[in-house]
Amino acid sequence: MTERVFFNPGDAIANSHDFEGAMKSAEIFKMKNPTSSTIIVAKNVNNDKSFSIYFENDKKENSDDKSTIPYNIEKKL
Repeated sequence: MTERVFFNPGDAIANSHDFEGAMKSAEIFKMKNPTSSTIIVAKNVNNDKSFSIYFENDKKENSDDKSTIPYNIEKKL
């Protein structure tokens, strides 16, 4: 089962049009900031070719906030 969460796109650390690019950005960020919180690589539900990287602490559990959009969690680092 896919975990669906909501993020404000303005909170993204980075964006990519493919999973490999997003993973590379996430791994580089994690290496440069080893004490930061868990990083999530998430796939935009509305745009199948868009991946974003977020801090897990920034996720929202529901869509009540109009500034958020749905994502499926692809990987946690």
